[in-house]
Amino acid sequence: MTRKRLLTTTIISGLAIAAASAGVASAQTAPEGESTEIEAVVVTGSRIARQDYVANSPISTVTSEAIQAAGSTTTEDVLNRLPQVMPGLTAASNNPSDGTATVDLRGVGASRTLVLVNGHRMNPSTRANTVDLNNIPTALIDKVEIVTGGASAVYGSDALSGVVNFQLKKNFEGVELGTQWTGTEIGDGKTTNTYVLIGANSPDGKGNVTAYANYYSRDKILPNADRPWSLVSNAGGSGTGVTGAASAIGTNPFVSPALAALLATRPNPTAPIFFDRRMEEVGPRVETRDSDLYQINLGLKADLGHGWTGEAFYSFGRTEFRVGVQNDVSRSKVAAAIASGAGASTTSCSTASLALFPTCAPLNMFGAGTISPAAANFIRLNFSDLTVFERNVGSVYATGPLFKLPAGDLSVAVGAEWREDSLAFTPDAAKNAGDIFGFNAERAVGGASSVGELYAEAVVPLVADVTGVQYLGLELGGRYSDYSSVGSVYSYKVGLEYKPISDIKLRAMFQKASRAPSVFELYQSGDQGFPAVLDPCTTVNPGTGAARTLSAAVRTFCTAQLGYDPVAGNFVAQNTQTESFFYGNPSLNEEKSETITFGVVWQPSFISGLSATVDYYDIKIDDYIGTIKGGVSGIVNDCFASGNLTSAACFDSGINLPLIYRDAAGNLKARAPLGNVSSLQTKGIDVAVSYGWNVPWAGGVWGDKLQFDLSTTYLDSYELDGIEYKGTIGAYNISASLPEWKASLRVGYDVGPVRLAYTGTYVGKMDNQGNIPDFEDGGYNTVKAFMYHDVSARWAVNDNVEVFGGVRNLGDKKPPVFDNSPDGNTDPNTYDILGRSYFLGAKLRF
Repeated sequence: MTRKRLLTTTIISGLAIAAASAGVASAQTAPEGESTEIEAVVVTGSRIARQDYVANSPISTVTSEAIQAAGSTTTEDVLNRLPQVMPGLTAASNNPSDGTATVDLRGVGASRTLVLVNGHRMNPSTRANTVDLNNIPTALIDKVEIVTGGASAVYGSDALSGVVNFQLKKNFEGVELGTQWTGTEIGDGKTTNTYVLIGANSPDGKGNVTAYANYYSRDKILPNADRPWSLVSNAGGSGTGVTGAASAIGTNPFVSPALAALLATRPNPTAPIFFDRRMEEVGPRVETRDSDLYQINLGLKADLGHGWTGEAFYSFGRTEFRVGVQNDVSRSKVAAAIASGAGASTTSCSTASLALFPTCAPLNMFGAGTISPAAANFIRLNFSDLTVFERNVGSVYATGPLFKLPAGDLSVAVGAEWREDSLAFTPDAAKNAGDIFGFNAERAVGGASSVGELYAEAVVPLVADVTGVQYLGLELGGRYSDYSSVGSVYSYKVGLEYKPISDIKLRAMFQKASRAPSVFELYQSGDQGFPAVLDPCTTVNPGTGAARTLSAAVRTFCTAQLGYDPVAGNFVAQNTQTESFFYGNPSLNEEKSETITFGVVWQPSFISGLSATVDYYDIKIDDYIGTIKGGVSGIVNDCFASGNLTSAACFDSGINLPLIYRDAAGNLKARAPLGNVSSLQTKGIDVAVSYGWNVPWAGGVWGDKLQFDLSTTYLDSYELDGIEYKGTIGAYNISASLPEWKASLRVGYDVGPVRLAYTGTYVGKMDNQGNIPDFEDGGYNTVKAFMYHDVSARWAVNDNVEVFGGVRNLGDKKPPVFDNSPDGNTDPNTYDILGRSYFLGAKLRF
């Protein structure tokens, strides 16, 4: 995969934002002996600058040091370790994968997590409006702030679960060269990452120009004996062999006498037969993805006087995402190459076929290696698709004190914003027409949507500096949005903060947020997919080989579909996947969410460097846009429960098509439209502890400073459409990894110029999603708890040279293998699939 990116920002004036520890975002205090004046800062989740501020919404921070200590060259790898994040697509994703990397807060979907860069929206890269984190240069990241809870009142649509704000280095000056090599203990999957970073500040300190170039290379990883879990598919593999299998093509010159005799015994000897075969002679399918993104941000900040500041901002972004596939097979050319009729022989195509395709070569599909090079060249299909996403954003706002109350200034922020998104997906003509074998057919999609918005925020101090109340105040916000697609939408927030004493703060926030449907969600038109859904009519599970007992009602319904009794006829599905076709819905409404967070922040004055937070969160999304019935599994289950193909459970009036049907060979097919038909609620508790300790003994001989950061999440519930998924993993109905407990521990220890670091990641045990009682299935294996250990060291040789290295997955943990896995017998985004690996790198600055 290749990526090109150009991020240009004109910075008229800037404000340094203080680093924050996990769970607490606050202003930075001055060192002892220096000026005690505290600068006002803006923290993600608000546009109002405040002094000595701890955010009302829970915030976690990942610094550039933490990214380097993890030995990761990809940002999503570090984010996915956080308990608040359910892993999205990563560099380890195979199928499904689109080459991008995404972040998904609380597991409600990557499109419901708003991604910002320096407080402004990053241009999406996919039809689903998700941001590809690969387009954010890792070496330019200063820190990442993660805010839990709906934030539409501040940022607008998409911030249902929260915000991930990448703060880039704003005042980099000089030249930095960096390189890192990573390799596995097995010897494969080597990566190299080399970059150059150049920056210069303007003489008055108000401007900065930064240029960045990066080269990244990663070797492939294939199933091998060192990873035995990857050799055989738990899903039963493909039902299509290399020699071919007749399951029910007209008369063909290559039909053997034995097969011809067998076919003649059928009730209708001239009826067609259906044939499956893996086309190995055509060559391995090779997929390439080329992403080109550029985004121009132009902004003007001004001091308006009397404590007020203003900003006007315009952004234009364009992403071109091209996908190419080599060595697929054309349906129409296969049909021509095997067609019977005048002139058809083992050396020539039929006269009719040659009239359509003069280069037609006859195709022998019977047996392994029987396809001639001429036939392989004729049926081979190479194609490419192009997605173009453009976004225009115009914004203006002002912030400052409105008037003074007895407890302090009532500060406000008011603004207006306009956004327009346009999408054009142009699949290859053969793909759009479905003239392909072995790859998902997709239809062209195009359109645009726009929104105009007005918003306001206020911080209202109620009481300050009286007995029992150091500070009591409100945080308010509201936004009116007028969408071209869904009309008027309102979002708001109400927050309360109470500090009885300086060491303790109680915080609470209620936020009502929204997300308008994307262009793709409105107009998707029947794209093909193969979710892991077992045919209820199969008498044997093709993945496990276990026999299945069909109830009398299911048996009767299957007989009506197949035309024969599946038990008496010993019907067995080819594999555990069901070919499905996915549709959008122009009548979609906006999604609506309500988020409640409340907690306590403890920063004891008698223990310098310690901070701790405990926060409860409850996110409820109504009119959740998703596949009806929660997924294809739900569609199939509901239809079978009805036992009637003409019932509302089996037929959708929106697309005016049956939701399930069978092809001529009896294979189950499904259609899956979108709708505002779902409701999702997730809630839990976050605990974060951060402690920086200046080691007092031996005058620094045994170390100078110890830094400890622990972040833990307890998942109390994850309920979609009334089905509880807490503590489960898999892709039985939805693809999700939802452990009840997840934790991340970072420890850093400074010894002079050397920084030693340890990172521990805990993923709790999980039951198989297929064992959820609502699905009336079960018997699938579970997944035990996992603990990963990573260690690293960084040595600042001098002010200009730095070397670092480390070991990841120190215990060489192998990923769990389980049924209904989302990808490759496991979940490669939650668990490490590489095994123990090593990294070594260096930086040179001048």
